[in-house]
Amino acid sequence: MDILNVLERGSANVTLHDGSWSLRLSAGALLSAYDSYLGYSIVAASPQAERVLGAVMIMRPEVNASGIGPTVIFDVNVASGTLMARAVQRLRDRGNTSRLVGVALHSLLREQLPHQIDGLADFVVINPPDEVSDGRQPAQCGNRGIQLAS
Repeated sequence: MDILNVLERGSANVTLHDGSWSLRLSAGALLSAYDSYLGYSIVAASPQAERVLGAVMIMRPEVNASGIGPTVIFDVNVASGTLMARAVQRLRDRGNTSRLVGVALHSLLREQLPHQIDGLADFVVINPPDEVSDGRQPAQCGNRGIQLAS
């Protein structure tokens, strides 16, 4: 694993959300994963994830972002799972004893995570749509399948 490559890919994934079309596609991909967890609240694990979560809440205003009860913890990128684990700890520290699920748009490691993230009942990595060319239109229509990560 080349750490510089991981950092560059993570930065590129965040920068993609500068384009409104990419942001909308990522929000739609998150909503597709969220459909398996209807009734859960959604919280962002990082400032970068807050931007996508904001777009989700515009697209579907009934989404609850309280972090109370069963909760989806969302992030744009995941490598070691540290940000997810910290978000789990913040929710537990606030008294949330309910089921927690992690969802990430991108895994920065080519292989799946070698371990479970403590405190998460499920962890989902989304295969996001293909990158966009100019922020307005998709370069291609990609497969937006969802994979469970172990």
